[in-house]
Amino acid sequence: MMTRNTTASVAGRSVAMRRMRRRASTASRPYCSTNGCTSFLVVDPITNVATCPVCAFTRHMH
Repeated sequence: MMTRNTTASVAGRSVAMRRMRRRASTASRPYCSTNGCTSFLVVDPITNVATCPVCAFTRHMH
């Protein structure tokens, strides 16, 4: 059984790793930021609209 400090540090580390993964991915590919959706947006170069293939979220790219 883990202590309270160990549990908190493990949870904090996993949150930090997810945050870094999102920051690294946004530099090269747009990330769907809706709640619970963990996919990348597909950009249509003609209309400059990015769409999520999972939840159908759309974002205008500029």
